[in-house]
Amino acid sequence: MCINFKNLIRITFILILNNLHSQTLDIAKNIKTIILNNSKSTDPFFSFDDNIELSFDDLDSDEKNYYYQINHFDYNWKPSKLLKSEYLNGFDDLRIRKYRNSFNTLKSYTNYKLKIPNNDLSLKISGNYSISIHHSNGDRVFEKRFSIFKNELPIQISISKSNIISNINTDQQIKISVNCDNCSDIYNSSSSLKLIVIKNNNWVNSQIIEKPKYVLSNKLIYDDIYFKGGNEFLNFDNSNISSSSLRIFKTTLTDLYNNFLITDKERTNTIYEYNPDINGKFILNSNKNNDLSIENDYARVFFNFKTNFYDLKREIYLLGNFNNFKIDQNYKLEYNSKSESYKGSFLFKQGFYNYKYAYIMSSDKNKMKYFEGDFWQTENYYRVLLYHKKIHDKYFKIIGAIDLNTYNIKN
Repeated sequence: MCINFKNLIRITFILILNNLHSQTLDIAKNIKTIILNNSKSTDPFFSFDDNIELSFDDLDSDEKNYYYQINHFDYNWKPSKLLKSEYLNGFDDLRIRKYRNSFNTLKSYTNYKLKIPNNDLSLKISGNYSISIHHSNGDRVFEKRFSIFKNELPIQISISKSNIISNINTDQQIKISVNCDNCSDIYNSSSSLKLIVIKNNNWVNSQIIEKPKYVLSNKLIYDDIYFKGGNEFLNFDNSNISSSSLRIFKTTLTDLYNNFLITDKERTNTIYEYNPDINGKFILNSNKNNDLSIENDYARVFFNFKTNFYDLKREIYLLGNFNNFKIDQNYKLEYNSKSESYKGSFLFKQGFYNYKYAYIMSSDKNKMKYFEGDFWQTENYYRVLLYHKKIHDKYFKIIGAIDLNTYNIKN
């Protein structure tokens, strides 16, 4: 059999790229509202001593037995070479024992919760992790990724408008300084140091910086890191599920509440408009419920999106933290020739949601683009992680972390 070597290399590169940028595998349609957080943060980045809670809803509402595994990864989300016993105290692959059925909702569901650490296990080391949820037969349901850090070194970050003339109106420039008593202890020929910058908690929008621009005895300086500004997220709030609101122009009741959003329009060639957002995240909320986990109902939310032109080869999707910013067939919009717009309806639990529209071309499904334009003024959230591995170590530890919002970005 004759193998085209160039095609083999191309296929291998695509597979590697997909592995680095994929935050979850495809999520089953019955699984909704996956939340990984703690009392201090809704972001998937936690200090080593933090308690973490994973929760999710199963819309089948049949009290399935779900099991969980904890996995450890290198900085680039390749599985580390560690044994379970080297990063876990205790044992995983255990059944999630805490679950409750929804109460007084039109849409029945079962809410599952898992805390880490718990009586069965705790984490030993820092690094990248995932919680993998699966059935008793081993079939995976979904995977949620997170990072655990130990702040051993102080890090400083500043963000400004790009200083490159060609990108001055679209890009944001980041400068990062790592303070160290003796930087040669961590940056030398017998160890590996990786700096990763993540925009809006979306690993697809991240950069791996291999080496600092300047190396001083007590400071490593990373400069000339550029990100496209993007645009503010769109939003809707169906906390009061039975009423209209600023962006919900109509609500009806059938088998469920139906929330109809105002028409969204493509923003590719528009000017920047400040629109406060929460950088792609969502927050469960209600005007009357006390226990949001089981008392908040699900609404069928209707989206209507007008593009500047129709392209048969373009597939359009809804993205946000609710689906890990991932191209997902469960959130695909279909073209409606009568309204000359893209329409779709999806189930969302009561709350406040950020979202964007993105597309892929049928000829290149590995390249995703947004309908939003790029503006240096856009308020974004950046997370910085510093990974370190000595030559004889088996894994990358996270020795520093910092985050910053661009509320007061320098002009």
